[in-house]
Amino acid sequence: MTQPITSGYLLLADISGFTSFIADSELDHAQAILQQVLGGLLENLTPTMTLCEVEGDAVFVYGLTQSLSRGELIAELVESTYASFRDQQRTMIRNATCPCQACRSIDGLDLKFVVHHGEFVLQELAGKTGPVGSSVNMVHALLKNQVSEQTGWHGYALFTTQALAQMGIPSDGMHQGAEHHERLGTFVTYSTDLRARYQALCEARRFFLDEGDAHVEVVRDVDAARPVVWDWLNDTDKRTRWTPANWEATTRPGGRTGPRASNHCATYNVIEYILDWRPFDYYTVRLTRGGLDLVITVCLEELESGTRLRWRMKVELPLPRWLLERIAVMIINRRMHLGNSLDELERLISEHRGGAPAAIQP
Repeated sequence: MTQPITSGYLLLADISGFTSFIADSELDHAQAILQQVLGGLLENLTPTMTLCEVEGDAVFVYGLTQSLSRGELIAELVESTYASFRDQQRTMIRNATCPCQACRSIDGLDLKFVVHHGEFVLQELAGKTGPVGSSVNMVHALLKNQVSEQTGWHGYALFTTQALAQMGIPSDGMHQGAEHHERLGTFVTYSTDLRARYQALCEARRFFLDEGDAHVEVVRDVDAARPVVWDWLNDTDKRTRWTPANWEATTRPGGRTGPRASNHCATYNVIEYILDWRPFDYYTVRLTRGGLDLVITVCLEELESGTRLRWRMKVELPLPRWLLERIAVMIINRRMHLGNSLDELERLISEHRGGAPAAIQP
């Protein structure tokens, strides 16, 4: 039976430098390090995307277009996965007490990502359901590229023109290249330096409300992974579905959501300015209307079976704290209807997960 053609994102995360690392190192320790890194990749990339296969020192995942309507989530997923890898790498180096070559060479490892968007068929092969087609061949062919030779980067993300177009992200500031494959043709690609991005995120100023700063805190456990919850919180179309307000994206400096970006609520004529943006850990925004400013930090904590959402708000008025706390409670109950909104958020996430396409049978 012929399977229907679908479309989606295809992503390969490859450990750079691993071939020489394992050739020059003690096999047992090198294999243990590989398992730790691959485990981290799987933890970060799934279940937002679906695992197709672990291919030696690379992880191949895919996500259907209808399930990933906010293309910017792909860029955030890549950057967050890379940041987790760098943090894990620093921890492994700091904790290494073994003098073997493998443990002394951990800092030589890096990650590269290849992202494409195209058509494919989901087919069951050897008991696994995965994408098949020329798009799959293309993303694998692009693992061998000239980015490192042309830029000196070892940790980078390479996007095809099709991927960037679907994601809605401009190529400004990216390295443009052309990769040729004898059978598949020539592809124009755009790459970004993930090491530089990671460094910028580490050095960026933080705006974060802790429990003592906030005038009110609401905690909710959601049965979904952090990237999924993050997407429902920040995709303006999805946000409009679970809140009593109509949200639309306004400014996006560099085509990305982050500090200095803003959203507009047409229902209450409120402007939301993003102050801090750390996918998928937390974000902080300022809501402004007239003379009232609200600062909100939403942080997401990973649980064994889901995500703990902490929603904190501070009312910026020159009034006693006890009065500001009462005002904050009144705002979230009578204006934002936050409790009902979070109920609806949980329902939509559960409904969306329940409606995911089932595995295609041959």
